Amino acid sequence: MDALADFFPDLLVVSALLLAAMALAPAARRLRLPGPAAFLLVGVIAGAVDAVPTDALGALQLEQIGAVALYGILFQGGLATGFRAWRREARSIVALGLPGTALTALALAAFAHYVLGLNWALAALVGVALSPTDPAAVYATLRGGATSERPRTILEGESGFNDPVGISLMVVVVSFLATDDATVGDGVVRLVEELGIGLVGGMVGAAAVALLLRATPRLEESMQAVAVLAMAVMVGAATASVHGSGFLAVYLCGLLAADRWAAQDGRHHAIPEAIAGGAELVLFGLLGAVFASTVTGIDIFHGVVLTLATVLLARPLVTVLCLAGSRLPRPERLLVSIGGLKGAVPLLLAAYPGLERLPETRRTEAIVLTATATSIVVQGLLLSSVAGLATPPEGGRADGGRRSRRLRGRARCDRGRLRS
Repeated sequence: MDALADFFPDLLVVSALLLAAMALAPAARRLRLPGPAAFLLVGVIAGAVDAVPTDALGALQLEQIGAVALYGILFQGGLATGFRAWRREARSIVALGLPGTALTALALAAFAHYVLGLNWALAALVGVALSPTDPAAVYATLRGGATSERPRTILEGESGFNDPVGISLMVVVVSFLATDDATVGDGVVRLVEELGIGLVGGMVGAAAVALLLRATPRLEESMQAVAVLAMAVMVGAATASVHGSGFLAVYLCGLLAADRWAAQDGRHHAIPEAIAGGAELVLFGLLGAVFASTVTGIDIFHGVVLTLATVLLARPLVTVLCLAGSRLPRPERLLVSIGGLKGAVPLLLAAYPGLERLPETRRTEAIVLTATATSIVVQGLLLSSVAGLATPPEGGRADGGRRSRRLRGRARCDRGRLRS
C-alpha cells in the first residue's frame, strides 16, 4: 500500500510538468520556435533538479516507451502528408531520406573525429544519432505556416522517411560495436533486410487499413480512428517481430492510407493528431529529463559545435548532392537545406547504445541532448525566418506570380481588342 501511495505524488509532479510544458508552448511559438522546444526545456529543468523519478527507467524501458510514441508520431506524419503529395516529390524525399541520411551520418562522424577529437566509436554513434530529422519538430515549425507546398512536402516527407533509416543505421552501428566478429558486410545486409521487410510490411498494413475502413464505414468517428491506430501499431509490431523496420511500416501505412481515409468521409481526423501531439510531449519531456543529469561542459561545447557543423556544412552539402537533379527554385532549396531540425528521434537514438551497455553511452546521450536543444533553437528560428521567402506570391504555387502576371497581360490584350 505504501508503494501505491508514493505513486500519486510522483503522478502529481509529472502531470504538473506536462501542463507547464503545454502552457509554455504558445510562448515558444511567439518567439518563432517550434512547440517541442518548450517540452524539451521543461524536461531538462525537471531532470536537472531531480524533480522526476527517472532512476527506475533503463535503456530498455526508454526504447519501449519511445517505440510506441514514435509509432503514433510517424503514423500521423504519413496521414498529414498523404501519398498523392508525397508521390509528386518522391525523388527528392527518397534521395534525402536514404542516401542523404547516410551521408549526414558519415559527415558528422568524420567531423566529430577529426575536428573535435572524439574516438571513432563515439563519433559514429553521435553522427548516426544526429543524422535523421525529427517529424515532430518539423511538423510543429511548418504547421499552419504559409510555406509553399513543394518544400513543405519534401521536409515533412523526409522527416518521416529518414527516421526508420536512422534507427536501422543505429541498430547496425551498435551491433557492430558490441560484436567482436561483426563486419561491414553484415551491417549492410541487416540494413537492407530491415528496410526491405519494413517496406513490405507497410504496403500490407496499408491494405489492411483499407479493408478496415471499408468494413467500418458507419462506425463512430472516434471508434474508427482508434481501430485504425490499433491496426497501425499492430502492423509496426508485427513487422518488427520478423526483424523488419516497424517504424517504416507504420509511416508507410499512414502515408498510403491517408487519401483513402480522407476520401471516405472528407473529414479531418483529430484523434491521431492529438495522440501524436501527446506522444511528442512525452518523448521530449521524458528524454530531456533522463539525459539532463549526464551533461558536462565539454558535452555542451561538442553539441553546439556539431549543430553549427550541421547547419553550415553537412546539411547544405547533403542537400546540394541529393537535390542535384531537382528543379526547386533557390528560395525553396534554401528552405530545405535549413530544415533538418533535430528532436525526439535523435534523443531516442542516443539511448540505443545503453541497450548493449557500450562505454560511450553517457557521452552520446549528453552530446545529442545538447545538439538537439541547439538545433531546435537555431534551425527553428532559421526555418521560421526563411519560410516566408519560399512562400508563393499568389495561387499557392511557386510559379503563381508569373502565371498570374501572364493571365493579367492576356486579359488586358483581350480588353484592348474588344475596344478596337
